Amino acid sequence: MSDAVWWERDAPADAEGRLVPGPGPTGVQPEPADATRETARARVRARIAGFTPDWTDPDRQDAGVALVRLFGAQIEPVLTRANRLPEKILAEQLATAGVRRRPAGVAAALLEFTVSPPDGASVLVPAGFQAAASGPAGQVIYETDQDLYATPATLAALAAEESGRLEPLPLGPAGPGRPFPPFGRDPEPGDALWIALAGAAGPHPRLSLGFVTAAAPPAPAAAGGPAPLPPLAPLLRWDALDGDRFVPLGVERDGTDGLRTDGTVELSVPRSWRPGNAPGLPGPPLRWLRVRIAHGAFARPAPVLRGLRLNTVAATAARTVRNEPLRPLGNPSGAARTMTLSQVPILAGSVVVEVDGDPGDDVFGTATAGAASRWRETESLAGHGPDDRVFTVDHETGEIAFGDGVHGAAVPAGFRNVRAVRYRVGGGAAGAVRAGAVSAVVTALPHVTGVTNPFPASGGSDHEGDADAIRRGVGELRARARAVAPADYGLLALRAPGASVARAHGVPGLHPEYAGAPIPGVVGVLVVASPSGDRDAEGIPDPTAETLRAVASHLARTAAPAGVTVVAAAARYRRVGAEARLTLDPDQDRAGVLARAAGALTGYLDPLRGGEDGAGWPFGGAVRHTALLRRLLSVDGVLAVSRLALVVEGERLPSGADHALAPHHLVRPERPLLIPVGDRP
Repeated sequence: MSDAVWWERDAPADAEGRLVPGPGPTGVQPEPADATRETARARVRARIAGFTPDWTDPDRQDAGVALVRLFGAQIEPVLTRANRLPEKILAEQLATAGVRRRPAGVAAALLEFTVSPPDGASVLVPAGFQAAASGPAGQVIYETDQDLYATPATLAALAAEESGRLEPLPLGPAGPGRPFPPFGRDPEPGDALWIALAGAAGPHPRLSLGFVTAAAPPAPAAAGGPAPLPPLAPLLRWDALDGDRFVPLGVERDGTDGLRTDGTVELSVPRSWRPGNAPGLPGPPLRWLRVRIAHGAFARPAPVLRGLRLNTVAATAARTVRNEPLRPLGNPSGAARTMTLSQVPILAGSVVVEVDGDPGDDVFGTATAGAASRWRETESLAGHGPDDRVFTVDHETGEIAFGDGVHGAAVPAGFRNVRAVRYRVGGGAAGAVRAGAVSAVVTALPHVTGVTNPFPASGGSDHEGDADAIRRGVGELRARARAVAPADYGLLALRAPGASVARAHGVPGLHPEYAGAPIPGVVGVLVVASPSGDRDAEGIPDPTAETLRAVASHLARTAAPAGVTVVAAAARYRRVGAEARLTLDPDQDRAGVLARAAGALTGYLDPLRGGEDGAGWPFGGAVRHTALLRRLLSVDGVLAVSRLALVVEGERLPSGADHALAPHHLVRPERPLLIPVGDRP
C-alpha cells in the first residue's frame, strides 16, 4: 500500500489524554488536556492565520503577542484544575458533555417447558411468562420473549439422511447423546435431518424446537464499502410425514439463521398429523419431522448441533413493569422536566411513555379531548426542536428528563398525567446463570409443571462504573461519534446495539482473512467480548458471530466515512505465563502468599483488566521481565525473586528475557509456575 490516506491516519499520541496518578478509588485518572501555557499559546498562534491573516508581527513587544502570553499564563491553572477533578465529578462532567455510562447488559437463555394437560393438547405459554433462578446475588427473573405452544410430546428418535440413506443418531434422556452434524460432514442438497415425536396427541397449532450449535471460531464480519454480495445461504425446507406422505410446514420464526446459530425454530403444524414410519428405520409409528437442504450449501465448516430440545423459547433476564405513573422531581405545582421511575436498572430502549392531555401531532384538532400521546426515548435532547416529543433515560437511577420547550417539547402541566405504559428492569452479570439454574415458576399457569434452562445463559454485564467511563471519556469527546482515526473505531464499537463488547481495537488496512499487505479502504476492528459472554476452550471471552455482525454494521452505518469497509473479527492472543523462584516470608501463610503472587501476574496480563493502568493489556504491548518482577515483589509476603522466566506458547524463554507481541495481539495469561526456594529468617 502507498502512503497512508486520511482514513488511516491515527490520532496524535496525546489525543486521548494521559493517565496520571489520581486520588480516586482506581488510583489513576485521565488528563484530558495538556495544561501547559506553552501548549495554550501554540494553539492560539495556530489560529491567527485563519482569523487575522494581516497580523504577521511576532515581536514580543507587540500588543497581540502580549495578550497571547497573558492568556496562556491565566489558562494554565484553569486547565490544571480541570485535569484534577475528583472521579465522581469528572464522570458527571463527561456525562453532561455526552459521554454516558453504558447501561447494564441483559443475559439471554433458552427456557424449556414441561406440561401435562389431561387431553394431550398443546398449552399456550404467553410471552411475558416469568421463571426464576437463585444466585449469589439473589433471585434472577427470566421473562419469555414470545408466545410458546408447549406440547406434552417427547423427542423419540433422530436420524440423518445423507446421499439418500437414513442413519439413526444416538439419543439420550436429555436430547442428542453427543454433538453431531445434522446434514452430514459434507452437506449437499437433498441431505436432511429427521426428528421423531412420541405422544398420544399431535402438537397443534405450532411446535417449537430449540437448537444449540457447537462453538466454532466466528468468521470475520464485514459491512460498508464496495463489498461483493454475500453467498446465498442454503434454503431449508421443513416437512411433516403425515402417514405415508409429506406435508410442507410453514416456518413462523427461525432464530437459528438456518441451523447455523443457537436459537429456536417455530413451525406451523396441521391439526391432523398421523404417525408413520421413516423409510428404512424399524420401530413403531411416530410423528416424523424432516428438515431438508432444498438448495445451496453451507459454508465450511458444516454446522454441528450439540443440543436439540422441544418446547423451548427465548427468554431475557428482565421483568416488565406496566402502567406506572412517573413521579416528578422538582416543583410539583408546575410542569416538571425531570421525573423518575420506581424500578432500576432499566433496559435501554424499553421505556414507553404516554402523556395525557397532550395533542401530540394532531394538526387539525380532530383528536379526542384528553387523548394521550406517545413520546419516545432518545440519547440526547440537544438535537431536537420544541415540537419533538422525546425524553432521555438514566438507566441506572431511573430518572427521565423531558425537554424545556426549546430542546424537546415540554410536558404539559398536570397531576399524574405522565405514565410509563411499560418498561423492563434487569440486566447485569448475575443473569449469566449456569445450565439448570432457572427452575422456579413465578407465573402460575395451568398444566405447566416445570421449566428449566438446559444450556447456560449467555451475555449479561453490569453497568459501567465511573472509572471505565472516565478512561474512554476523553477519546469519545475527541471522536464526536465519527470514526476518523483508527482509535475511534475501537471506542465507538462499544456502543454497538446487540453486541457484547468489552474492548475493541481499530487497525487500518487489516482484513483477518487476507494476511499480508494492508488493504486500502478497509478498517479491521478486533473485538474482545464481555467477561460474561461465551468463552473459548481456554476461558477467554469469545465474541459471537452476532456480536461481530452488530459491530461491523453499526460502525459502517453510523461512524465510518463513505467507501470504508469495516471488518470486525475476534482478537488474536498469545499464551504467556511465567516461571519464578520465590523467597517467602516464613511468618505468613505460604498458600495465601502464592495465591496472591499468581493473581498479581495473571491480573497484570489480563486482556480486560491488566496493564499498567488496569484498562486491559495493550494491543501489541511487549511483556517486560522487569514489570513482572516488580509485580511479584509488590506482593505482601514475597521477600525476593531469585529467578523469573517467561513461558510463551509453552516454550520457556531465557531468564530475564522480554517478549515482543506481534502487532495487534493480546496476551492470554496462563497459570504461572511459582517455586518457593527457601525462607529468609
